[in-house]
Amino acid sequence: MRATSPGFVRSRANDAAILAGLLWCVGGIELNAPQVDRMVLLIAGAVLLGLTLRGNDQGPFICWYAFLIGTSERLSRTPLLDGSDVLRATQEALANLLQGLNPYTVPLVSTIPPGSPLVYPPGELLWYLPAHVLFGDLTRVDTVAGILTTAAIGIAGLRVGWDRVALPAMLYATWGIGAFRAVDGSNDVSAAFMVVLALAILVFADRDTRGGRLAFVLSAVAFGWAVAFKQFAIVILPLVVRHLAVAGRDWRRYSLISGGTIAVLVVPFLVWDPGAFLSQQLATVTFHQDVWGANLPALLQQYVDVTPLLPFFFAAEILGTIVALALFIRARLPTLGVATLAACGVILVALLLARWTTQPYYAYLGGVTAMGLALVDRDARTVVKA
Repeated sequence: MRATSPGFVRSRANDAAILAGLLWCVGGIELNAPQVDRMVLLIAGAVLLGLTLRGNDQGPFICWYAFLIGTSERLSRTPLLDGSDVLRATQEALANLLQGLNPYTVPLVSTIPPGSPLVYPPGELLWYLPAHVLFGDLTRVDTVAGILTTAAIGIAGLRVGWDRVALPAMLYATWGIGAFRAVDGSNDVSAAFMVVLALAILVFADRDTRGGRLAFVLSAVAFGWAVAFKQFAIVILPLVVRHLAVAGRDWRRYSLISGGTIAVLVVPFLVWDPGAFLSQQLATVTFHQDVWGANLPALLQQYVDVTPLLPFFFAAEILGTIVALALFIRARLPTLGVATLAACGVILVALLLARWTTQPYYAYLGGVTAMGLALVDRDARTVVKA
């Protein structure tokens, strides 16, 4: 093996990223009718691994490799027509809105059961509105969002270093559950993309350039939209803001822009019918009454009747989330990645203690966590070029 090029230090993470891509190719090729794209990706991965083992810096190409794999993994999946009712409810709500009706007061007939609440804030409706108007179909929006999530993680490598983003991008690209939940009718892949996008833009937010200052503003807008899309981001934004404060950035301005974006999206519907809007949003923690999913109550339910314990689990869920968030807000979160991972930890506490926890919630955490890992060394006060 020839010596590495001057100034280049081989990254084992990059090697692992290529290997993960190759393993996906092997598992994803249909032996009876091998797909052209996956055979090409298999050969390309072998070439990439050979080049990087010879000491060539292939970081940008590994990120492209992850993007192509993530695209193949997601586009090959057929949307589930009988999957989650979330997108059906969203499309029905959009149709009501475009007819001048309040989507938070008109009973939904497409949900399971009919009449379920619309628990998503208006940012979710805005995200899906273009696809509804242009195509009358929302089923591929999350497919695109999953592909763009891989791209956003990779693009961050321009600032944080390719060796830091290649493996998280590849892990997300090859994650079968993340791809499946992009076609099952849920909205968590898109919701996570909004957070990932805000973080990706933030790494370009230099202090001293016009483009950097614009990135700062756009990141804040995207984060505000993420909060107005799905309630999980209410936990993530304060911890990112906390890191900005620790890093000496203008956290007040970031908070003001994010808060203003939330207000622009939410206030019109809040004013339209305050009682209906607030009750629908609060239903996100009260609507599901059965014990089910990837959580501790459902685990224990297999062995004992947890019904008497459910009030304690609910109290622990609320109190544990608040305490964990408060502790992290008081901490000196050293990097954007640490702040993001801390927020994911807080959300995980809530998911584990909740009585009803569906897998798409973990798909949301998976996308955001991948970005957190990519940014684990990224201090908002510095610029680190690849």
